[in-house]
Amino acid sequence: MLKKVFVFLLFIALILITEIIVFSVDKIRNDNRLSLVVADLNKAMELIFNGALISSEVLKEYVKVSGDNNITREKFEQISQELLKSHSQVDSILLLPNGVVSYVYPHTGNENAIGYNVLSDENRKRGSMEAISKDDVIIIGPLKLVENNKPAFLVRRTIRNSNGFWGVSTSVVYLETILSTIESVVSKHGIEDYYIAGYNPDTQEDYEKIIISKGDVEKIELLSVVNIFNTKWQFSISKINTESYVKIFLFLSLLGFLLLFLLPSIRYCKKYEGSEREKRILENDAYTDYLTGLSNRRGFEHRISHLDTSVTNGSVAIFDIDFFKKINDTHGHDVGDSVLVGFANLCKMHISDSFVLSRSGGEEFILLMPLTKIEDAKVQCERLKIIISKEKFTLDTAVIGITMSVGLAFFTHTKDIKVALTLADKALYRAKQEGRDRVCIG
Repeated sequence: MLKKVFVFLLFIALILITEIIVFSVDKIRNDNRLSLVVADLNKAMELIFNGALISSEVLKEYVKVSGDNNITREKFEQISQELLKSHSQVDSILLLPNGVVSYVYPHTGNENAIGYNVLSDENRKRGSMEAISKDDVIIIGPLKLVENNKPAFLVRRTIRNSNGFWGVSTSVVYLETILSTIESVVSKHGIEDYYIAGYNPDTQEDYEKIIISKGDVEKIELLSVVNIFNTKWQFSISKINTESYVKIFLFLSLLGFLLLFLLPSIRYCKKYEGSEREKRILENDAYTDYLTGLSNRRGFEHRISHLDTSVTNGSVAIFDIDFFKKINDTHGHDVGDSVLVGFANLCKMHISDSFVLSRSGGEEFILLMPLTKIEDAKVQCERLKIIISKEKFTLDTAVIGITMSVGLAFFTHTKDIKVALTLADKALYRAKQEGRDRVCIG
């Protein structure tokens, strides 16, 4: 009788262990699958919206450096034409002095936008007001365009001058461009049931707009977030579950474990370790700039959030390689990439191990100097600037010398680092305005 009870309990225990193992493996598979597709989506969306961001930023900077903070239609169209050539994902560009669409390129097909006041439209002004209040890039959409009723995303950038708010620059990316990219990424991962919802600042609701959905939404259980600058999209997919025949096989394997002991256990441990290693690699890739090996912007923010509690103040600097675009235009992007790598390596050689150097994008780098006074930080940056200016980069047949401009700011608490970055960015702009190859304090 006792033997029968023991066999029965053993049978139940094997079933429970089987279910637990299946649940754990499914969770790992689903987590890894979700992490992979989100990482690919982040890269794809960043590539698309980088062009829109750069276009809005270039237009903003041109208005700011023009003599009377104004721009002629001819100059606007010339600049816009060059930007659309360079960034094929961007479909149109608008300039809105005081929130009123005054310039649009291409003009054909978008004439209806001229004269539209986005700040007086109660249904759409919140997104623009958020861009103005935060003085940051805002991605809005998808929404139907006034000019042609096409669904699209808007990348809005506030323009300010010495008198305050001047207007807004806007880059437009049609929804169809986004959808084709999303479908390509998720199809590559074999996902059939999914949806993506976006934050719409004009309604102040998180994930209010469904950007795309496909398959049976009732099956959708896994949620994650796709980050696009300061905008987040909710990405949701269905789970993958182990087939019944796999469960039966696992049950028989566990039964064999009683006979063979450790063999099935070792096999499972190796599989689990491999999954964990893959997860760590994915996390590292998400925080690392692929070109220089430095932390990227996301990695920099991760390092900030994990600073030692003893760090109560410090300085932050933003480096920008002067006339880097000219290097790319003259020698090509491969040479430009080599210059970026050489610049990063040279900086790493001459900074303290306690400092955090990252590449935030393009030719721009950020240096965090914990527990460093602004005077000492300026000395460090001046020394590094001189070292950089004396270095010659020999690449193929070209010998290239570079200089850098630096914006510097101090923070009194780690929670103020983002504020300090804004001040450093403004100081960097001032350094460029004053002739480049210098350090300015914000």
